Amino acid sequence: MSLLSFLNPAKDFALEVAVKLWINKTKKHYGHMTILKIDSTAKSIHVELDLKGEPAPLRIDIKSYQLSSEGGDTCIELGEIETSREWINQLISAYLPPAKKRFKVPSIAKAAVTTLL
Repeated sequence: MSLLSFLNPAKDFALEVAVKLWINKTKKHYGHMTILKIDSTAKSIHVELDLKGEPAPLRIDIKSYQLSSEGGDTCIELGEIETSREWINQLISAYLPPAKKRFKVPSIAKAAVTTLL
């Protein structure tokens, strides 16, 4: 086991805490994030949200992601996404084909996300 692979869980945990705190502070009018699990080795993300007006938590599983740096911008490309709501899965399938699952990471999150590169 290399030192880098040994440190990945700690790095993932620190990022999870920071992102969860930021989301819950800035997006509290929608509800709150109860679970965020990032596995930078497997390149997967698991999220659970308690959203206002929803009877049950929303689960989101991003089965793979790829981070890249291009011209000073950090981008994230999402692989397969599955949620606990069938209608959201259908929307993702219809409106987010693979070419549209690539997003520029906002500058406020860039420093935290680049630790995963």
